[in-house]
Amino acid sequence: MMRVRLLPEAEEELQAAAQFYEAEQQGLGRALIHEVRRVLQSIAEQPLAARIERGEVRVRTIARFPYRIYYRANPEEILVIAVGHRRRRPGFWRTRG
Repeated sequence: MMRVRLLPEAEEELQAAAQFYEAEQQGLGRALIHEVRRVLQSIAEQPLAARIERGEVRVRTIARFPYRIYYRANPEEILVIAVGHRRRRPGFWRTRG
């Protein structure tokens, strides 16, 4: 299984989303983190299974939450470049790693 690394911006996006959901309903932020970890494990097991979004960047949708994980499958690791809302700021991740 490949190693997964999040860019600092992706980690910040994930934490901000979790804080938002936790403020809306106790436990919902933790549920988001859990779901993202599950998807990241799936990505690590089959990094090339997700569809290509643009160039070498692949994307996986997070079930139950309106977020997507944008990543690059490098030979040595999975690099998560963004965790973004499906409908907000389209293409914001394109300038990253």
